[in-house]
Amino acid sequence: MIHITNTIRFNQSFDDFTRNPKNRYRTFGIEDDVVPKRILKRIGKKEFKDEPLTKEESLELKQHLENKIKELVSTRVPEPDVRTKIDFLGEIIGINFTPFGKNHQDNWISMFFSAYKICEECLEEHKPLYLSISEHD
Repeated sequence: MIHITNTIRFNQSFDDFTRNPKNRYRTFGIEDDVVPKRILKRIGKKEFKDEPLTKEESLELKQHLENKIKELVSTRVPEPDVRTKIDFLGEIIGINFTPFGKNHQDNWISMFFSAYKICEECLEEHKPLYLSISEHD
C-alpha cells in the first residue's frame, strides 16, 4: 500500500489517526503508479514509513497527479447524474463514481484529486508531505 499523508501516520493508532479531522490521507495500491520513480529511487527502500518529501518532491508528486487527472478527464463524456463536484485547475468537474455513472474513470479522478489536494495543502502551508509504502496497513 502507498500512503500519502499530511502528517506522520505511524506514530499513532489507525483509529486515532483517522479520527483526527486535521489528518488527511489517501491510500493506493503499489501497482497504481502514483509516485514518480525518481522519488522512490531517492528513498531507496522497498518499504518505509512516514518519509517526508522535499518541497521539490512534493511539487513533482503534485504534477504527476495533475497529469494523471488531466489524462482521465480528457476521455470523459458529460455526466448527467452528478454525485459530487471537484474544482480542478479552475474547472468544475461533475463526477459520479457509482456503478451507474457514465465515466468509469471518475473513481480514479476522485482518488487522484484527493491526493493532489493533500500535496497542495502541504505546499501552501510549508509543511512536509509524508509518503509510506508497506505491504500491510
